[in-house]
Amino acid sequence: MLRLKLRDDPRVDERAAPLVNVSKVIAADPAAPVVELTVSAKVKPSDPDAVRQRMLDHATALLAAA
Repeated sequence: MLRLKLRDDPRVDERAAPLVNVSKVIAADPAAPVVELTVSAKVKPSDPDAVRQRMLDHATALLAAA
């Protein structure tokens, strides 16, 4: 889902596919595990903060809906 959102963002280089990987899962509380994602996308030097914020907003919305 995040990868598709990245592909739809015009600031992301369309020639380099964005990557989203699970880098760590912490299951101290099995009812609420913590998942760490690594997101990689090629963007213009002036755009990484805006793209990062868009991904954080999208992830927050996904969590709120769950």
